[in-house]
Amino acid sequence: MGRWSAAIDPAWLHHEERPTAARLALQWLGTAGFRVVFGEGGAEHHVWLDPHLSRHSLAEVALTRLRPNLQRIAADVDRADAVAVGHAHFDHAIDAPEIARRFDARLYGSASMMEIARGYGTPEALLRPLVPGVTVNDGPCSLTAYRSQHSRFAFGRVPAPGDVKAPLRWPAHAKNFRVGEVLALHLAGGPLTVAHLGSADLIEAELEGVQADVVLACTVGRQATPNFTHRMIDALQPQLIVPCQWDRFWRPIDAPPLQIPTNDLEGFLAEVRRHPRAPDIKVLPLRGWLTLA
Repeated sequence: MGRWSAAIDPAWLHHEERPTAARLALQWLGTAGFRVVFGEGGAEHHVWLDPHLSRHSLAEVALTRLRPNLQRIAADVDRADAVAVGHAHFDHAIDAPEIARRFDARLYGSASMMEIARGYGTPEALLRPLVPGVTVNDGPCSLTAYRSQHSRFAFGRVPAPGDVKAPLRWPAHAKNFRVGEVLALHLAGGPLTVAHLGSADLIEAELEGVQADVVLACTVGRQATPNFTHRMIDALQPQLIVPCQWDRFWRPIDAPPLQIPTNDLEGFLAEVRRHPRAPDIKVLPLRGWLTLA
């Protein structure tokens, strides 16, 4: 289909119903957002990663101040025990404070993410700043953040660079959601480990000795990161890759998915398959589920 194609081949997509008795399952929300459900012992624990459900239009992003879309969040979030955010751009961070506030869920992220949440009014008791390399326990799972970096896809630069250094004033322009510290997130506690790369770059030295059975991998902007796909596989040694942030996240979640221009999901799938280890790949539809164990 080519790098500039917006089309998605239906044959790429994995479909299954929402699992009811899985030990570990995940749901893709669009953008880099996921829900990871730990079900060990029959009691579910829901961890949300970079949840982005508001999906503002391009006109809203360009011309207005943004706030979470409460109706869309209510439609898709039925439970949350924890929320973790890998960097503070609006399409990763905007809905996290509302989900945490609504469900009394712990909110993990960088110092910039904490200031975004403070400005929103998320209770201070829920805020959990992440320290790279330090593992925190949350219910049946553990979460470790590792220093990472954002793809320099915007003419060789990271968009909205810098930090959010004071409580964000809401509603806020997209440009005010500064990237902050970029973190790769690693979840353990079930039968498999899960890593989340919310931007198409990484720092191998920070991931030395870290392995993930499943990698949730951002694909947009990877062409700006030399050999990203094979470096990711070499660093984390996954058995399975679930690509994300390939969709036009400014379109309604119920609309047929289209790729972001230049994303080239077909090319990413080919890159994975060319690797000598060639882990399995599952491409999920919007709101799609995947049972891991």
